[in-house]
Amino acid sequence: MSLECKNISFSFFDQETQKMKHILEDMSFSLKDKGQIKLVYGHIGVGKSTLIYILSGLLDDFKGEVSWDDFKFTKLTHKIDTLRSMYMSINFSNFFYIKDMTVEENIIFPAVFSRKKQKEIDERLDKIYHSFYHINLSPTETFSLKDYRHKKIGTLSNGQREIVMLARMLISDSKYLLADEMLRSFNTNVKKQMLEILFDKFNLGIDNSMLLITHDDKMQEYIKYYSKGKVEVKTYDFKNKTLVERV
Repeated sequence: MSLECKNISFSFFDQETQKMKHILEDMSFSLKDKGQIKLVYGHIGVGKSTLIYILSGLLDDFKGEVSWDDFKFTKLTHKIDTLRSMYMSINFSNFFYIKDMTVEENIIFPAVFSRKKQKEIDERLDKIYHSFYHINLSPTETFSLKDYRHKKIGTLSNGQREIVMLARMLISDSKYLLADEMLRSFNTNVKKQMLEILFDKFNLGIDNSMLLITHDDKMQEYIKYYSKGKVEVKTYDFKNKTLVERV
């Protein structure tokens, strides 16, 4: 089983230049359903986020085929919105939180939307609260997620909000995790705390797999260290409108 795209191309009409802008050309990519973490690097505008949107069935008008295990599609349908949460969780670069909801409501929203049983949601939420406890965000600030569960998410700092988004990505215990610039709000010390939690408490890349888009040159090193050799880690660069694996 795998999350996969085959021979994907994507272009759009650029209103500023009045020309077609080609983002992806005949690109193929796959992610196993567990045991892998794939990191993707590239400068702004090359197509990194576009890849996540196409893989997750959130961007139409592409050429090629996307597969979620045995389910395949070449264009978007209403069925895709219904099925998405059965396969994956997404951590978007711009958070996409629901500002009028509390922290806890934002965390559990994907699980509620996918109609998970309340007992499953409560058990998973309890694990998340116990895991994201007493995080040292700075020498003078510690953060425990549960203490903020009834606060409106808009009142939190970017770093606190990012922990909420990590929790939301984890609430459904999905097999595929797609993350765009995950941990970008944190300094090195906090990134290491977060990665230790993700690997030790949630078996990141062991019980699931992740596609991680990042600009952090140290991320590959961090992931290899905290995964303790239990996860296959591969790194790719965007070149010439496609992905090239580093060797």
